[in-house]
Amino acid sequence: MIHLVTLNPALDLELDLKDPVQGKIGEVLRSDMVAGGKALNIARFLKKSGISFTTWLGTGGGTHPTHALFQALVKRENLEVRFLSSKAPVRLNVVVGTAQQKQKYNHPGFELDLTDFGKLDRSVKRGDLLVMTGRLPQGMNQALYAAWVKSFNRKGAWTVVDASGPPLYEALQAKPWFFKVNLDELSEALGWKVPGLFAIPQLRRTVLNKIGLVHGAVTDGVFGAVVWNEQEIFQVKYSGKPINGFVVGTGDAFLAGYLRGVHQNKSLKDRAVLACATATAVAQMGIMGFKASAVSKWLRSVKVKKV
Repeated sequence: MIHLVTLNPALDLELDLKDPVQGKIGEVLRSDMVAGGKALNIARFLKKSGISFTTWLGTGGGTHPTHALFQALVKRENLEVRFLSSKAPVRLNVVVGTAQQKQKYNHPGFELDLTDFGKLDRSVKRGDLLVMTGRLPQGMNQALYAAWVKSFNRKGAWTVVDASGPPLYEALQAKPWFFKVNLDELSEALGWKVPGLFAIPQLRRTVLNKIGLVHGAVTDGVFGAVVWNEQEIFQVKYSGKPINGFVVGTGDAFLAGYLRGVHQNKSLKDRAVLACATATAVAQMGIMGFKASAVSKWLRSVKVKKV
């Protein structure tokens, strides 16, 4: 079983705007609100791919007004979720798009009590995948993911981390089974700027493998990704015309594609290609427009090489 965890879910307000002209008031061309969070994005992709999973969210299952809206949005998509706390409000994020660019603004979230953590602890069995995603809400212990990695590693689960900032740094010290980061997140965790994907093979040999991070992936947008496990390492990249601008959810799609490959017992090379093709599909179609059947089309457009 794949367990997807996001402790800081969100209500994502999406606005397409027309800028004010000559002192007039600007115009909202389109507005929408969706239930947000990395675990939910990955769940959307896995569901459309026919992969079984369980989704756990830090808050949203109570009676707070933000919970009612969040639950309605999740129900609209027919997504089943379980909540680890029902007290903290659900944060509000804003995605703003204009003719020139799209930008996202995230709220830091609210501290959780995790009263129902025992349900997650009892549900994860030996051989399960536990996928911990996203930043922790403000006020939370930044070493929480690290503690979970150690605890669930001992249980024989396969721990996966896709986070950033201090929670990522702490989690990497605990040696998860697999981790997925982008280049900026890795630079932040290491405390120095990683210049590009070309530096990852040497960094894997000189730093990452030596501290026990023997299985991971680093992405860098249109430049692709580097994926490794022990001594095997591949670079993947979409060979078509790059997508201009920021596309929400491509990193989550990459991880979803990789998890699908793990679930289907694919080789490391095939997992990497599937991950890149899934991310490319989302870059082309968006999260809500994603179709699993389209991934096979993009598979043929992924360049892969051993490095």
